Amino acid sequence: MKITKQFTGNYKNEGKTMDQTIHTQPDMTMSIRDLLDRHSRGLPLTTNERQGEYFDTEIPRFDDLTDMLLYKQELMDRNKSINKLIKDEKKAADAAKENLKQKQDLQTSDKNETLVN
Repeated sequence: MKITKQFTGNYKNEGKTMDQTIHTQPDMTMSIRDLLDRHSRGLPLTTNERQGEYFDTEIPRFDDLTDMLLYKQELMDRNKSINKLIKDEKKAADAAKENLKQKQDLQTSDKNETLVN
């Protein structure tokens, strides 16, 4: 077993190649004093702030553990009802598709009978 080191003749460095693109723009720097001043006043730091999107669902704040458990149960019940609704709609769509396929098969068989006669 031969140990290769950095200074041996056959050493091959297969390290990570870094991306050379630069994302900063000139004059984007701010002093630490400006950063702390803006932070203490609640001003934005002129950076992209990502706000969460919660759509139509309001996220409540709980003072009691039992309220949280009740809310969790309500969410689980709502999830079950929505999943059932989705399953029923899929069954209805599959039945409609099957019905349409049967109608098309009948039409093609009628055309074949008229062509044969």
